[in-house]
Amino acid sequence: MQINNQNKLFFYSLILLSIFILLFFTKDLYLSVLKNMDLVEIKQTEAMTQSWVLSKLEEVEKNLWKNEKINKYLKEVKEDELIDYFYWYTNNDKTWSWYTIIDSINFEKWTKNEYWFNESKINLLVSVSDEEEMFKMLDFITSKESSYQFFIDNFSFPNDSDNKWAFQINIPIRMFYK
Repeated sequence: MQINNQNKLFFYSLILLSIFILLFFTKDLYLSVLKNMDLVEIKQTEAMTQSWVLSKLEEVEKNLWKNEKINKYLKEVKEDELIDYFYWYTNNDKTWSWYTIIDSINFEKWTKNEYWFNESKINLLVSVSDEEEMFKMLDFITSKESSYQFFIDNFSFPNDSDNKWAFQINIPIRMFYK
């Protein structure tokens, strides 16, 4: 009976030793599996939040196209149509004593701004007969009812109260479009 107990003790210690060796050599594998399972869970939650954000953005985009105020900024723009738009104003029926003449229109490179709208800068060189005509031109450019929406960055003109003659002004305009 004594031999039998010694064999059992030997086999138990052999089993415990083999389990210890198995755990010692496979602990890194076990830890990496746990780490990868955590990473998978994190990535799944990130994917769920990103899909939620995407669905909200798609909803905003769908509603954006319905907004009439925004649609003015989202239409396609062609340079020849803009030129016609500016010259249309100067070709209105006017007397020769009061005039507004567009001397030049310069389009700068169209770029994307930080809000992902396309943006262009347009420089108008305009000759006007007096300040009243200048203000009419500025009102025409910045009118909220017009088919195009322009923004004037900065503006200055020669303010000489004795001057009764025509003068030139440079109007830097910014435009946002789709």
